[in-house]
Amino acid sequence: GDKWTGFLESIKKNGKEWKAWYDSEFPEQQKIPCGYEEKLSKFQVLLLMRVIRPDRVINSIKNFIIDKMANDYYVKSPPINFEKIYQSSTNKTPIVFILSPGADPFSDVQKLVETVGLGMNKFKFLALGEGMGELAKQYIEGGSLRGHWVMLQNCHLLTKWLKTLETIYENLTKQDKAFRLWLTTAPTDKFPLGILQKSLKVVTEPPDGLGQNIKQTYSKLSDDVFTGCSKEEFKPMLYVLSFFHAVIQERKKFGKIGWNVNYDFNASDYLISQQLISMYLNKAEEVADEDLPWDTLRYLIGEAMYGGRVTDDHDRRVLMTYLHEYLGDFIFDNNQKFFFSKTGSDYLIPGEETFEQTLEFIDHIPLFTAPGVFGLHSNAEIQYFTSAAKELWIDIMSMQTSEGGGEGGIVKEDIINQIADEIQQKTLPELFDEYNIRKSFNIPSPTQIVLLQELERFNILINVMSKTIQDLKRALRGEIGMSQDLDNLGNSFFNGFLPSIWAKLAPQTQKNLVNWISHFERRFKQYRDWIDKEEPKVIWLSGLHIPESYLTALIQTTCRSKGWALDKSTMYTNVTKHFDAGEITKRLDQGTYVQGLYLEGSRWNPDDDCLDIQKPKELVTEMPLIQIIPVEANKLKLRGTIKTPVYITQARRNAMGAGLVFEADLKTKRHVSHWVLQGVAMMLNTD
Repeated sequence: GDKWTGFLESIKKNGKEWKAWYDSEFPEQQKIPCGYEEKLSKFQVLLLMRVIRPDRVINSIKNFIIDKMANDYYVKSPPINFEKIYQSSTNKTPIVFILSPGADPFSDVQKLVETVGLGMNKFKFLALGEGMGELAKQYIEGGSLRGHWVMLQNCHLLTKWLKTLETIYENLTKQDKAFRLWLTTAPTDKFPLGILQKSLKVVTEPPDGLGQNIKQTYSKLSDDVFTGCSKEEFKPMLYVLSFFHAVIQERKKFGKIGWNVNYDFNASDYLISQQLISMYLNKAEEVADEDLPWDTLRYLIGEAMYGGRVTDDHDRRVLMTYLHEYLGDFIFDNNQKFFFSKTGSDYLIPGEETFEQTLEFIDHIPLFTAPGVFGLHSNAEIQYFTSAAKELWIDIMSMQTSEGGGEGGIVKEDIINQIADEIQQKTLPELFDEYNIRKSFNIPSPTQIVLLQELERFNILINVMSKTIQDLKRALRGEIGMSQDLDNLGNSFFNGFLPSIWAKLAPQTQKNLVNWISHFERRFKQYRDWIDKEEPKVIWLSGLHIPESYLTALIQTTCRSKGWALDKSTMYTNVTKHFDAGEITKRLDQGTYVQGLYLEGSRWNPDDDCLDIQKPKELVTEMPLIQIIPVEANKLKLRGTIKTPVYITQARRNAMGAGLVFEADLKTKRHVSHWVLQGVAMMLNTD
C-alpha cells in the first residue's frame, strides 16, 4: 500500500540508520528509522520484522498482543494455584497435567494433600510403565470407593493402556465425593478424547528465567534443610547445586545447541543430590577431614543422579563440564573470588547466613539471563528465536484452506500441477543401470560397494517420486481417487515443504522443497561423475544416504593395504587451507578430502588454524576442505584439539541416537570446556 511507497529508497539513502536498527540486540524495542515508526500499523511492524529480523518476531508478536489487549496477561505463564484447581474439581472430573520438560507437579500435589487434611495414607501414586496397568486399575477402583486421591504419572509412557483407563473410568459407578484422579502426561495424540473432554486440563511450565528457577528450587526447601548441616561449606554448595540445576534447565531453551535430547531434569534429581552433599559433608566433619570428596560428588551428581537421565555422550560431556566448572575447592578461594559468570551481571555465591536473606539475594538476580551465563555465545539466542519463528510459519501455513484467491487469483490445484510438471520435466533423472554398473566393477572395492548401495536407494527414491507425481496429476484430473498420501503430497507442494513420503526415502534433512530439489540434483551429479569418471577426490558427504558407511569403507581399504586390524583402527581429521574442491588435483594416498561441512557454535580461523569465537549474527559458517585419514588407534596422539561431533543436520542427534556421523579433531587455543559449553558441532547440511 501507500505506506510502503519509497521504503526501499529509504533504506538505500539512509543505510547507516537502518543498519544500526538491524544490528541492535532488541530492534523490537527500538524506534524504526526514517519515520516508519509512525507510518506503519502495529501489524505492518510485524511484517517488517518478519523480513528483516525473523529472530525477533516472537517477541514482536508478544508486543503486538500486549498492545491490542492493553495488558501483558496473555503473554505470561500464570502461576498454578493448586488449591484453586482442587476447588474447581469434583470426583467425576479427572485433573490432567500436560507437562512441559522439567515440570513436575507431584511435590505440589503432595503438599495439597497435607493442606486439605486428606492424610498421606489416602494418597496413592504410581509412575506408569510396562506392566503397571493392572495396579493402576486397582488403585482407581479402590480409591473411588474409599475416597482416595490417585495420581498416575507419565501416562504418555503407556499409551496403549490409556483406552483401558477410559473404560475403567466410565465404569466407576459408586464414587466417594472425596475421590480425585490426577493424571500427568507429556503432549501426545494418543490420549483418550473421552477423558480429556471430562477433565480439568492444566498446562505446567517450568519457571521462566534463571532467578525464578533458583527461587522455585529454594521454595521447596525448609529452614531445617538449610541449617541441617553444620559444616560451613554446606550453604554455598547448596546454592551451587541450585544454580547448576537452574542452568541445565534453562539451557533447554536454546534448542539443539543446548541439548541434543530434551531431558526431564526435575526436583527429585535436585533433592537427592542435596542429600548426598549433606551426607558427605557430615561424614567429613565426623572424621575431621578437611578435604572434601569433590570427585565423588561430581560423579554421583553428574553421572548417577542427573546423568542417569542423559542418553547422549556429548550431552553428558556438557553436564560434567558444568560440574567441573562449579564444584571444587576454588569456590572457597579467598584470594580469587569465584563467579559463575560475569556476563551482564556478577553471578556469584551469596554469603548470606539465613534462609530469608538468601531468598532476598535470589530476588536480585536479573530477570533476563544472557546466553553467556550458560557458556553460550549470544548467537545461540538468535538461533533459538529463529527456529521458534520457523515453527510458527509452518503451523500458520498448515492451517491454510484449499480455497483459491478471489478473481484473478491462482487456484491451489493449478499451483500444485505446475510444481509437479516442473519436477517431472526438469528434475527427475533416468534410473541408474545398477546391473551393468555392478558388472563393470569386476571385484568391487569397499567404496564401490558403498556406491552400489547408494544407487540402489537413489533408484527407489526416483521411482517413488515419479509414481507419486503421476498419481497426483491423475487424481487432480479426477481419473483416480485422492488418497491421504496424495493429498499430503499436494499440500506439501503448495506450502513448499518436502513431502513426507519422499523424506522417508532420502537422507535426513530439514530443507524445504526448493532447497531439497537442488540437493537432490547435486546428489545425482556426484553419483553420475563417480560412475562416468572416477571416485571423487573430494567427497561431498551430504550427498550420500549413509555417509558413515563411506568412512568405514575408507578404513577398510587402508586396513587391507597396510595389514592393520580393522577393530584397532580409527581416523583423525586435519583442516586444510583450501575452500574450493577444484584446487585439489591429487587424491590422498589414504583417506579422503571432504567438502561441504558447516560449523555451528564457533567459527574457523584460517590464519591461526584453530577454532575462534563467532562473529555476531554469523550462526553457521562453512569449513575449509577437511582431510579424513585412517590411522592405527594406538599411534594416534593429539594435543590441543577438541573432539567435535559431526551431525547430518542442525537437528543434531535425536533420542534414538540417529544423526551423528563421526567426530572430527579441531585445533583450539582455548580450553576445551569453553567450546563444550558453546555447543560446538559440525553438520553436513544447513536448512
